[in-house]
Amino acid sequence: MQQVAEGGFADHLIDRYLHGAPQRPHGAIDRARADGRLAGVAVAKIAFEQAPAQRALLARFFEHGKMKTASIDQRGEINAYLKTNPDPCPELDCAKHLHRIADTFLRAQQQRHTADYDNSTTWTRTDVTTLIDLVDNAFRSWRQIRDEATAQAYLITLLGKPRGT
Repeated sequence: MQQVAEGGFADHLIDRYLHGAPQRPHGAIDRARADGRLAGVAVAKIAFEQAPAQRALLARFFEHGKMKTASIDQRGEINAYLKTNPDPCPELDCAKHLHRIADTFLRAQQQRHTADYDNSTTWTRTDVTTLIDLVDNAFRSWRQIRDEATAQAYLITLLGKPRGT
């Protein structure tokens, strides 16, 4: 099992995503973190705030397969972190919110796939309202952590993996 970086869970995920190896020079890591955070802020602002005209264009960049892979990876990273039984801290709170978001994406995507392609499935009002509540709670979690570097790194991974990784 991989050790969590000294800077906490957020730094661990950013280092792993942007660099793969934590031995890179700190200047390069700092620049990459800043670039990643800036990109995450830009995507979040377009996707969730004030740019409705660009939102439709941005949506075309997301591919369900890449988003599923990113969410599976994110959930796996958080599960590994949670198995270490970390003490209560802001990183733990953020990780729990992020786990809810990634898990909800995967559940909702599977339910959508079932609704689109499995005509034998019967949906009850309870099924639908339960899924709506899950998604609503995921958006509440997002609002809690959207400014965190870990959340923004996850947002970027929804677009796919960087070239060369």
